Amino acid sequence: MAELVIRPIPMMTLSRPMSEQVFRLAPYVGQVAVDCIYSWYIEGAKQKIVVDTGMTADMMRKANIPGFSNTARHIQTLEEGLAKVGLRAEDVDIVIMTHLHLDHIPLAPAFTKAKFLVQQAELDYQRNPAPPPVDPRPCPKELLDTINWEVVNGDYEVEDGIKVLFTPGHTPGGQSVAVNTAKGLAIIDSLCTTDDNWNIPEALQPRMEVLCPDCHNDPIQAYESLMRIKKLADIKIPSHELRFAWVDRIPE
Repeated sequence: MAELVIRPIPMMTLSRPMSEQVFRLAPYVGQVAVDCIYSWYIEGAKQKIVVDTGMTADMMRKANIPGFSNTARHIQTLEEGLAKVGLRAEDVDIVIMTHLHLDHIPLAPAFTKAKFLVQQAELDYQRNPAPPPVDPRPCPKELLDTINWEVVNGDYEVEDGIKVLFTPGHTPGGQSVAVNTAKGLAIIDSLCTTDDNWNIPEALQPRMEVLCPDCHNDPIQAYESLMRIKKLADIKIPSHELRFAWVDRIPE
């Protein structure tokens, strides 16, 4: 069994009310959440595999999303981040898309030779988004017909040691990425969580084990998907958690 390493590639941060990071949790009202936007490189795989493409702070500012765009702060470019792991975008074979929200896909055109692995349910939804709820961060329509998609349905083995797990709820076709490492199974979640979604206040621990993200397509699905990740993962990687911006590799 392959023992792989995940290399975080942080590109930008943004801040927002904590009440938008965790769903309906009164103790967090008035607090601020700081999210980091990443791409992730899976080091040691047979193929060159990246998870999500991320976006730049300039892109976020131009998107003009209320409550998000004006807080965007630059960390590094995709090219700079990939260079630190000895990679160029044109070298990548596969990009696994956890989902197709605006902050996960805009840099897709840089990966000129890659196949983009996506769930059929996610692609269908982004092509025909239907409220309710109105999705605040849809995929740019112009990208959908220009990307080289590899469409799957449900759990799927990408190669030895790397699987996608169907984890809907944040979006209809979210897929988390499970990677075998020397310290167990690491899972990058598809639900845009931070540590605040996993670290439950003591008063709530008898009632729930995880906290759904506030942005969701289906809160029940989101809770069930988070619970699935919790049961399977030896190492949980909340996909927007800021602390990974200072981590060179997972596991360390």
